[in-house]
Amino acid sequence: MTLHAFWIAVLFVTPLCAQQAALERVDVPASSHSLAPNLSFNGEHFILSWIEREAGSIARLRTASWNGSAFDAPRTVASSRKMFANWADIPVVVEAPSGDLYASWLEKISGKDFAYGIRLMRSTDKGVDWKQIGWLHQDESPTEHGFVSFVAEGQQLRAFWLDGREMVKEGGRMMLRTAVLDGDKIKGEHIVDDDVCTCCPTSAAKFPSGSIVAYRDRSAKEIRDISIARKIGAEWSQWSVIPPDNWFMPGCPVNGPSVAVQGELVATTRFTVFNGKPQVILNLSNKDATDYGREVVLDDAGPIGRCITVIAKGAIYVLWIADGGKGATLQLAKVNWNGEIKSKTALVKIEGARSSGMPRAVFSDGYLWVTWTDAGRVKLGRVKVGS
Repeated sequence: MTLHAFWIAVLFVTPLCAQQAALERVDVPASSHSLAPNLSFNGEHFILSWIEREAGSIARLRTASWNGSAFDAPRTVASSRKMFANWADIPVVVEAPSGDLYASWLEKISGKDFAYGIRLMRSTDKGVDWKQIGWLHQDESPTEHGFVSFVAEGQQLRAFWLDGREMVKEGGRMMLRTAVLDGDKIKGEHIVDDDVCTCCPTSAAKFPSGSIVAYRDRSAKEIRDISIARKIGAEWSQWSVIPPDNWFMPGCPVNGPSVAVQGELVATTRFTVFNGKPQVILNLSNKDATDYGREVVLDDAGPIGRCITVIAKGAIYVLWIADGGKGATLQLAKVNWNGEIKSKTALVKIEGARSSGMPRAVFSDGYLWVTWTDAGRVKLGRVKVGS
């Protein structure tokens, strides 16, 4: 399907009829003290990863592979007393084009509060054995480094992360940095943006002309809108497809964007405050866009956010945490490529507090798989996606 160039068009949603929840619960091999789940592709299926806390302050990064009908036996990737386990900045396990697996998680750099970095491991045998690579970043200053996202780039992986090394200086700012993973080597560390929001998740995707990354930016006047950057030649530059919300926010909302790409379509979902009103907005643009894309307002009734975007079966699927006044729910919207909302469904009641973590989703085996945290334990469900 070819998209025509979009004019700016904010589509406010008329209420849709209530729909029966379509979420089928799936048991996971995680303990009752688990958190920070994530999902990633693995061959024809996917990997579920999470953190388990043990007695004595030990935390373990664990994975389980879905084989098409059940989970294989779970494996431990890393175990450490220094692992920084939290609800927002979650580990990532990702498959490289080579078939190797990489795992990243946070580990304390020093005893200071919020002094942690990003550790990396690599598996060349589908997750049976793991080898330490070290820090993702060259810097080991006692500052924050985190919120990693990965994207395939050629036969390698590109990583993006937030890096606080300049914050040891008075007036220093959080940066968005990138590097390429080539086997056990980390190459070409580079600054994408030298002043970004301090603790909002990043999101990367493969674009026809290269990698793109979506993130929450930050201005000198504390405007924290969403930017997308892509590499042009040797430099990274912003791509003007997300219109400014002019959200003045003197602190980090811990609520980043989610971007997905298929062919010419770039779909980016964000939580924002526009004209004083919290909203979840889906932005649709195409690869030739030089101006703002089409805006689809999915929720303007005080949502909590924490969005995730997946493109599958010719449609865009967006999940977020909503707050309808009677408690929070995990919402799913199906939107066609023209920006028409086909359905909205409340999948499950969910804790609106931090304990619900960052919902994540992946499309596999004809289902949209969704994971979150509830009552101190990792949860998983799936929704059948029609043709």
